[in-house]
Amino acid sequence: MQKITYNAEEIAQILGVSKSAAYDLLHREDFPTLRIGKRLLVVASRFDEWLAAQSEPMVS
Repeated sequence: MQKITYNAEEIAQILGVSKSAAYDLLHREDFPTLRIGKRLLVVASRFDEWLAAQSEPMVS
């Protein structure tokens, strides 16, 4: 079964950053966070979309 959500630790592993940096991301307004009770999760498909958008060239 494929995971449909990621937690902060998994986001940190995927991006190669600290867990603290992952938590910072989870609290950003432009990051697709899902709150279930006190847990902060990210839907895997939304994370993939967000990540792809971060690598798109900036239009000035």
